[in-house]
Amino acid sequence: MTDKQDLIVRQMIDRDSYTYSYLIFDPETRLAALIDPVLEQYERDFQLIEELGLELLYTLETHVHADHITSAGKIHLSTGAAIGCGAAAGVRGVDHLLGHGDTLPLGTHAIRVLSTPGHTNGCLSYVIGDAVFTGDCLLIRGCGRTDFQQGSSTRLYHSITEILYSLPDHTRVFPAHDYRGQTMSTIGEEKSWNPRVRIGTTSARFTEIMSNLNLALPKKINEAVPANTQVGVENRKPRLEFSMSDLHQQWQQLSKGQLIIDNRSEEEYAEGHVPGSHNIPFGTEINAVDYLRQFDHIYIYCRSGRRAQTATTTLAIHGIDNVDCVSHGGMPEWIEASYPVET
Repeated sequence: MTDKQDLIVRQMIDRDSYTYSYLIFDPETRLAALIDPVLEQYERDFQLIEELGLELLYTLETHVHADHITSAGKIHLSTGAAIGCGAAAGVRGVDHLLGHGDTLPLGTHAIRVLSTPGHTNGCLSYVIGDAVFTGDCLLIRGCGRTDFQQGSSTRLYHSITEILYSLPDHTRVFPAHDYRGQTMSTIGEEKSWNPRVRIGTTSARFTEIMSNLNLALPKKINEAVPANTQVGVENRKPRLEFSMSDLHQQWQQLSKGQLIIDNRSEEEYAEGHVPGSHNIPFGTEINAVDYLRQFDHIYIYCRSGRRAQTATTTLAIHGIDNVDCVSHGGMPEWIEASYPVET
């Protein structure tokens, strides 16, 4: 039995807004998540995901940004990656409305959600291993402002001192912004050296500091906030969750007008698949469109959900919209549940 491999973090910057985006992935399974993506950096991020051979499961927002437009919706259309955001943020078209204590699997790791409001009402931080992605809640030697988007100095003080500062001191801090070129910090460093909210700073003193910042509004606030409340894509509808257990139930009562698609490679399919499923390898869906039109309903799965999600989007573009997609998990879960396997 081998030890679990450490999560890999790739930090990327959008220099116009000084926004950090983070591509995080499990090197063992190649499953990935992208935190706070920026629309103008879509091509860069998508190329990196392809080059590294990753399956992007999620794009995760720390909050509704006021200084840039997210690329989450556009990335979903390209990869099928599910979109996650705070339930309190009021964002439409989200697949995962997240709250404090929620977890999302990422290969051999898990992403733990912390509710850290104050900068905005729906701010989240994400903890993975010894790293925390704090958005605009806690910055390096600073913190997010509290003078718009339901900001509250009292709530932000609580989020930092009671939630984030309860993490181990060695926890690495990756913020959504830095305006002085710093890339990361630790919880221990911020406790000792953050001038706004070091250990010993009272709530009253913190509120006084935040009330006297006198900052100009972000340049893109009037376009960014409305766009980000619909994940950067107009009228995007969230996907309905469909699991391997749901697929098993449908498989038991499959009718003549229904089809199950295995979206994995021919080699993976040959090693074991859902009995009676039809192999249409990822990337060949367009060639099967005419064949698929004869079915009343279609079910599709792969190994992790990423390929099936992307194929579902591709089929919808070509008019095949009667598809239920296993969006998270796949054949490994079917095997683990001891359902029948055909080779």
